[in-house]
Parts: sequence; structure tokens; C-alpha cells
Amino acid sequence: MITGSFSDSSEAIESAGSSAETEVKTIIEAALQLDNTIKTKIASSDMSVYVVPPGAIFSEETMDDEFGEGGTRGGGEPRLVAGTMEIGLLQRMGNVEKVLRKPKVILEQDLVEPEGQ
Repeated sequence: MITGSFSDSSEAIESAGSSAETEVKTIIEAALQLDNTIKTKIASSDMSVYVVPPGAIFSEETMDDEFGEGGTRGGGEPRLVAGTMEIGLLQRMGNVEKVLRKPKVILEQDLVEPEGQ
């Protein structure tokens, strides 16, 4: 019982209030720290859609091939993007860019029928 260690009830109430005040201050400080982190770490970054322009060289690091065949033909020629099928998401923080979601692209060679067919 809380009141058993105090001489009167007002002393117990004061102590409980002091303890609650400390806990509330701790919660408020944590909330303010979280708010600051969100503002400086997340809100300071710039998010944008990521669309690959036609004619760009396919890169597995920053794009997904709609048909999943990889980055080069049998002869080692780079594959060119014909267009973006699904947009991606790009994050910029200062001079650093990070692809959060790769765009799905279709490659030029997938639009052309192979010779002899």
C-alpha cells in the first residue's frame, strides 16, 4: 500500500504526483525526440516516382525486366529500355539517390520478333 510508508495522505498524493510527472516528462521527451527524428531523417528526403526513359541501358540494380530475362543478349550487347510498365520509387537525400522500388521495364528486343520466326 502506497500510503503505509507516508505520515499522511497528502504526502502520498504528492509523491504519486511527482512520480507520474517524471513518467509523463519521459514520455514527452521520447515523443519530441521521435518527432525530431522524423523531421530530420524522413521529411528531409525527397521522394519521387522513378520512370526509366526509352533508350536507357537496362540495369538490374535499378530496374526489373518485365519478362525477367536479364541485362544482356547472348552476344553481350547491352539491352535498351523500350518503356516503363510500372513506376518505381526513388528517394533523394542530399546527393545520394536510393531506389526504394524498382520500376518494371520492357526492353526493345522483347518488342521485336527474333529472325527466322
